[in-house]
Amino acid sequence: MSKICRTLAVMLSLLGSLHAQQLPVAVNFKKSYQQQTRHTDGTPGKNYWQNGGKYTIQVQYNPANRELSGTEGIDYYNNSPDTLKRMVFKLYPNLYQAQAMRNVPLSPDDLTQGMTISRMQLDSVTIAEKKRIIRGTNMYVNGVHILPGQHVHVDVDFNYTLNKTSFIRTGQIDTGACMIAYFFPRIAVYDDIDGWNEYPYAGKEEFYNDYCDFSVDIAVPGNYAVWATGELQNRNMVYQPAILHNIDKALTGDSIVDIIRATDWEKHAVLLPATTHHWQFEAKDVTDFAFALSNHYVWKAGGVQVSPTGRVLANAVFNPAHQSYEPVAGYVRKTIDLISHQAPGIPFPYPHETIFDGLDAMEYPMMVNNLPFEGLEAVQFTIHEVFHTLFPFYVGSNETKYSFMDEGWATYAEFMLLKGMQTTFKDEYDMRAINESAGTDIDVPVMTPTPQLYGAARFSDKDLKPALGFRYLQEWLGDTVLYKALRYYISQWKGKHPTPYDFFACMNKGAGVNLDWFWQNWYFEKHVPDLGIGQVTNKNGQYHVVVERVGAGMVPVHVEISYADGSKEWMSRTVDCWKDGQRKLTLAFKTRKTVTAIQLGDNYDADVDKRNNKWVYKK
Repeated sequence: MSKICRTLAVMLSLLGSLHAQQLPVAVNFKKSYQQQTRHTDGTPGKNYWQNGGKYTIQVQYNPANRELSGTEGIDYYNNSPDTLKRMVFKLYPNLYQAQAMRNVPLSPDDLTQGMTISRMQLDSVTIAEKKRIIRGTNMYVNGVHILPGQHVHVDVDFNYTLNKTSFIRTGQIDTGACMIAYFFPRIAVYDDIDGWNEYPYAGKEEFYNDYCDFSVDIAVPGNYAVWATGELQNRNMVYQPAILHNIDKALTGDSIVDIIRATDWEKHAVLLPATTHHWQFEAKDVTDFAFALSNHYVWKAGGVQVSPTGRVLANAVFNPAHQSYEPVAGYVRKTIDLISHQAPGIPFPYPHETIFDGLDAMEYPMMVNNLPFEGLEAVQFTIHEVFHTLFPFYVGSNETKYSFMDEGWATYAEFMLLKGMQTTFKDEYDMRAINESAGTDIDVPVMTPTPQLYGAARFSDKDLKPALGFRYLQEWLGDTVLYKALRYYISQWKGKHPTPYDFFACMNKGAGVNLDWFWQNWYFEKHVPDLGIGQVTNKNGQYHVVVERVGAGMVPVHVEISYADGSKEWMSRTVDCWKDGQRKLTLAFKTRKTVTAIQLGDNYDADVDKRNNKWVYKK
């Protein structure tokens, strides 16, 4: 072989290696490929498995003293190839246990002994208290022996006091309204990546739960209405006929209906007379169950056609004193419509979505707890929380560990769905979170596990950076390709537990484009987004503008050209202009007009130093 041929062969080999370069994969993820529970192309492997259960819960809640007590039966299915010699339960109310570890502040008045487990049995055999080790929000049950493929039954009696003043995703809102979530002991996820999910719930991080079926009976005083995950099974036994008529009218129509008005409460025209009502809900194949109750909230709703045969009820339930909530049901309805028919074009997968007026901004399956936001925030937070229906509920990513997989998409939806909401609000977003933290000592790559995120860069690294990443891909690939890729990812992982690597590979395959260069730069590496205008030359109206990638972060190029006559012109390059590693590019344009200024960047371009973003003509 000649020297030239050998050199060519080496070059081709290197090019091939570069093309085949893969994203760095952590050791605990590699075993899933070896065991064929996951495939390197992002799809579930032939040996994929996940555990799950069926929960039958009876719970009583007393608003007067905020005491909640209940009993549950859990049918748990060990679909793993492993023999489970212990079980891990999540006791989320123990966030308020006096001695529990927390990373959020609480009022001393809300500190309690946590959740009390008064009885626990496994297949009718009592589990002694000494075998139940409670450490904060985790409870470890030792001495069990659950074989691969075995089904076991667990019975638990429990009680605790709901928090009153420190509202963190759940608690009393006012003396006649509560959002109650994470209220029952549940078996933690056991998966093929980490085994048991032992991350404690400390307040900031969110959740990772198995897909389960729920049958829940909620007993509350007879003057309270209840809204919850799933579908109400006994509505004729709790609501008066006029309310039932309004519900049916809302679901079948295309306009917003007042289901419960403030005057209905005053006239005792909402609920059937009873000292106590039992509200019975069923929910299949969901990751969690939450409920809310009130004795004075109003209810607005409208139906949405999400598929040729499917309609969804979009609800807003709120304190009538909060006038800013009046348009929220319409925002919910429009968001569901956009998700179903446009972005990404997946029929909304659940029978309802209910926004409940509360003291936080938090999503649960089919339920949302939102503050009475005003103006643009009311639209953005509605979009954000409703979009969480897809991630992490329909697609069950581990938001405890990799919250960018759901928060990134929900934040992306805030600015990408805004233009379809038919409002007058300006399409812009506050970039300060990333512009002020990127490249600092507390900044970390997006792929950093969420429990390791603290400080000013936390929101940037788990929410805004991934959201901007999706926007930059959308600008390059276009809506059609991006949403096609997203639908492919959803089709592979709905009702399952994807990892970030599954997501990246599915998006590559669904788009028909290898995006690893972008995932590597924007998600795995800590880079600074900083573009600047370098040299600008003009020769007889032929302009050349050099744009420099000062920081290593890859962002699109948007240039606004201002002329002496007051007119403007725009030029742009999508983010792939940097994919081969270059640090400069030249934009060329020809004009007979006098150029007065050239401005770099738009409202969604992250840039830590904008001092080098403008060129001004000097005579």
